[in-house]
Amino acid sequence: MNCFLKKQIFFFKKKIFNSNRIFQKNIIWFIILTQKNKIGIGECNPILDQFALKNLKKFELELKNISKKILFLKKIEISFYYKHISYSSILFGLEQAFLSLKNKFPILYHSEFTSGRKGISINSLIWLNSFKKEKKYAIEKIEDQIIKGFSLIKMKINIKFIDDQYLILKKIKKKYPFIKIRLDANGCFKKTKKVFYYLNKFYDLGIIDLIEQPILSGNWKDMEKICKKSKLPIGLDEELVNIYELKKKKKLLDIISPQYIILKPSINGGFFGSEEWILEANKRKIKWYISSSLESNIGINAIAQWTFIMQKKYNNFNTHGLNTGELYPKNWISPLEIKKGIIWYNPFIKWKIETLLK
Repeated sequence: MNCFLKKQIFFFKKKIFNSNRIFQKNIIWFIILTQKNKIGIGECNPILDQFALKNLKKFELELKNISKKILFLKKIEISFYYKHISYSSILFGLEQAFLSLKNKFPILYHSEFTSGRKGISINSLIWLNSFKKEKKYAIEKIEDQIIKGFSLIKMKINIKFIDDQYLILKKIKKKYPFIKIRLDANGCFKKTKKVFYYLNKFYDLGIIDLIEQPILSGNWKDMEKICKKSKLPIGLDEELVNIYELKKKKKLLDIISPQYIILKPSINGGFFGSEEWILEANKRKIKWYISSSLESNIGINAIAQWTFIMQKKYNNFNTHGLNTGELYPKNWISPLEIKKGIIWYNPFIKWKIETLLK
């Protein structure tokens, strides 16, 4: 077995931003394993992991050390490497590499999804960029997603634009009463009083599915109060980051008791850690859905295959967030296709990843 690393810079088509960050480029590492005629690829994408971003040299050094361990141990069971991994996105990359080596890349899990017979329902995503211009521009952006067949649209919100965003959604509701909107606040509200004011305002629209992370993570008491009193369902996103101990996961869900959790394998402890969240959420009748974290098509391919397995295993057919690969003009050509709000795997389309393997 051979193992090597490849680093690639992905530039976004244009700058995108949420309530607390501007995204211009993304540096992604790939773990590539070869064994006889088989290949395994794992994507390590630290863009949403503040712990990793503070010291990317240390992140890369850990990846190099893991590669040496793989060459020495020659094992493809993830349990042999847990103690050497301190970053969630490296664990996730390693899980992908081992699974795709075992089942031959690009397949991690054989299913009706990878055979092209079934797809996964996904939401569209409107970034804050769309609200920098006049309202008409933002309305056109949302309408464009509706025309493409999306019935659920996720929209980034921010205190600076929020009143305009409310008015925009009021117009959308009037024209498209069937549409559902997910609001992603990324912790933009500083005071709970203001949170409730806007929660009530958006609730009255009658088209809001839920609101993600209204306040900054770490404020468990305030978040518990919001989840308890809000008329709108609340989803936890950043709140779950860097919580890997099962005991702490249980404690967080018991104290805050949200209506939803949003899972991103690259920052929630890979497939293993994310499934732990699912099991604990199910015990408490908390809903969940899965989202990508600005991965390339290789990472989204892995998440989509796993998502299909999870929703079938736990009978949860929520709408997921797996379409961010479109943000990169130079992405890998892959069989992933989005049609009418559903992501499909077309087995007749070949992957084009030759540059990655050189």
